[in-house]
Amino acid sequence: MIFHWCDIASGALDGSGRDSDTMPPVWVSKNYKEGVVNSACIVSAATATEVGATGVRRQPWANAPFTPGSLGDYMDAQFIFFNSEKISDNKRPILAGLNYFLSHEARGGSSKKLLGEKKDVKVWMAWLERRAHQEVDAIETPIGYLPEYEDLKRLFKERIDKEYSQDLYTQQFSLYIENIVARIDLQVEAYGKEKNIPPRLFDILNRQRAELIALKEKYGAVVTPQQLEDNKSSIA
Repeated sequence: MIFHWCDIASGALDGSGRDSDTMPPVWVSKNYKEGVVNSACIVSAATATEVGATGVRRQPWANAPFTPGSLGDYMDAQFIFFNSEKISDNKRPILAGLNYFLSHEARGGSSKKLLGEKKDVKVWMAWLERRAHQEVDAIETPIGYLPEYEDLKRLFKERIDKEYSQDLYTQQFSLYIENIVARIDLQVEAYGKEKNIPPRLFDILNRQRAELIALKEKYGAVVTPQQLEDNKSSIA
């Protein structure tokens, strides 16, 4: 099953945000702990529920306007829920992120238009379903697992009859290290002001940050999927 926070749809829980310049279109967390943290760090433009707010990137959590009580208690409940022994391993969902709003401008272009189309979401969801059922491999990164190009190319053709180029894939799924690190720093600062935040959030974010900096030192500020594959091979 794929969940959108509380909405059941298929084996993955996904959080989505309005993030024009940082995260890839879809990624899967390595485990439930990182999934809770990654979901807790999804940012978004202000919504209609926030009176007087316009275009503000929410910190520290896009879901904050919808969360009763403290963020620390809510996050702790998420850690407890996904670690529950009542969820058998073969039915434990993967936790994923979706970003529908990556722009051309953020990936070297001059247009503020989306780097893709709304209907592409059908492909991201189809890939998540296959990943949940262990039907596709993925590229391991500090922030989680990314799709491989050939799987997406096939799904684009099958699901929406659209050609999907290697260049577009590289644009969408390269890691812009400085943007992601800045996002992590904002989250660490913001959550540091909240009460009762589980320490594992900071542990995971600091580890992700260190691994991203190591990638930057090796490959530069923009790391392509191919370089991530090469890095995996060199470590092995």
